[in-house]
Amino acid sequence: MNRKMRFLRILIFFTILFFGIWHEGFSQADLKAYVQSGITKAKLGDYKSAILDFEKAIALDSNEAEPYYNRGIVRTDMKDFSGALSDFSKVIALKPSYAEPYFNRGLVKDYVLDYSGAIRDYSKAISLKPDYADAFMNRGLARFDLGDFSEAINDFSRALQYKPGYVEGFYNRGLAKFNLQDYQGAIEDFDQAIRLDPSSPDYFSSRGAAKAAAGFYEAAVDDFTMTLQIQPDETASLMNRGLAYLYLHKFQEAADDYSKIISNDPSNTEAFANRGVARQYLKDIKGACEDWKKASELGSAKAETYLKKYCSP
Repeated sequence: MNRKMRFLRILIFFTILFFGIWHEGFSQADLKAYVQSGITKAKLGDYKSAILDFEKAIALDSNEAEPYYNRGIVRTDMKDFSGALSDFSKVIALKPSYAEPYFNRGLVKDYVLDYSGAIRDYSKAISLKPDYADAFMNRGLARFDLGDFSEAINDFSRALQYKPGYVEGFYNRGLAKFNLQDYQGAIEDFDQAIRLDPSSPDYFSSRGAAKAAAGFYEAAVDDFTMTLQIQPDETASLMNRGLAYLYLHKFQEAADDYSKIISNDPSNTEAFANRGVARQYLKDIKGACEDWKKASELGSAKAETYLKKYCSP
């Protein structure tokens, strides 16, 4: 269905993790104050000042895990992935029995496309915290990125086991099932995602893609239409609804959708090529040939074939 589906990542929230008891003494009280100040500044978006506070805390006691952990979170948000990996690795060295540093290091590895490394860290987090729904979710996403859709489904199911209302779990599991061509299973998961959050255009558009792939074109049109009510003129849903209309032999409706795309994006090759098909069935051969000529000029081999077959030189 020419639909690029996105899937969700777990967001990092600024969290104070108290790995141990603060030692008595002025320096430790000062260290705690620097960490708290850094977290407050990070929440306000003042990342550079936050890092300075965490570094002051580290200078007071380089064996305390909290400032490294929170600096790692800020560095992740700043896309300083090398620095974040270093910080989370330091926390793990200091406090190896805590799951959260492994989870966050896995997330950073995800960002740098080290999916295998991310899976190892999420797995370690799960071994330390067996009901860690977010770790199951992100391990599933990493496996999805590697094309291991069956194992991704298992992880999303485990996430849902521990967090039954996890809307992203249903959505991402639906995407994995879609990729395994289990369209009915995907539809059922997208149904649950929509039940939990009926405001997301992605959930409707993905369910529409699954319905279209299963041959339920009328139902697919309804979902793409709902997507467009939430997010008007969204190109992928207009494109997919146009394709569904073609399969339903509703050629004028298909042509109208492709025209909307072209109005917003005059260089959309596929929209020109497909509108040409719709116009051909509407017996507007002149319009069809004009569309195919434009699509061919934009690089469409399919349109070039149609030009040679149906249009006079």
